[in-house]
Amino acid sequence: MDNAAVSRACLGNKEAMAFLSIWSAYVHAIDDIIDGDRDSNEDVLKAFAMAITLYSHPFYLKNLEALRQIAVNCTNCYADSVAWEKSDVPWQKEWADHYRHIGQEMVLAVASICAYPSSYEHLRSLSQEWRTVCWAEHHDQSGKPK
Repeated sequence: MDNAAVSRACLGNKEAMAFLSIWSAYVHAIDDIIDGDRDSNEDVLKAFAMAITLYSHPFYLKNLEALRQIAVNCTNCYADSVAWEKSDVPWQKEWADHYRHIGQEMVLAVASICAYPSSYEHLRSLSQEWRTVCWAEHHDQSGKPK
């Protein structure tokens, strides 16, 4: 994640930014394990250790009620995406391609928390940009997934 974009999303809140840095590393570690890019015992254990750090981070603990369900929803949605990414059913494969970016919902949730009471306005200023960047980074010029 681009530091300037994360800082803007978090309105400069250093604790929120640190939490999102760990979130990013964690979800990418899980993705690498699932994809088989990094699946040694050490890689798996490192991801487990990251989970301990992530879910005991001060920003997460302060906002537990707001962030716990987002984390569960992201995990569930990613599981569906992984299950359907190689599906022979066209709509499932297309759905999986869109929802493999579900981790960005945590970024938007954190941005919303940081902007309270102007949460919705702040989300609207970020969400389409984040979704566009996510799509562009994961697709070639013809729109095929990388």
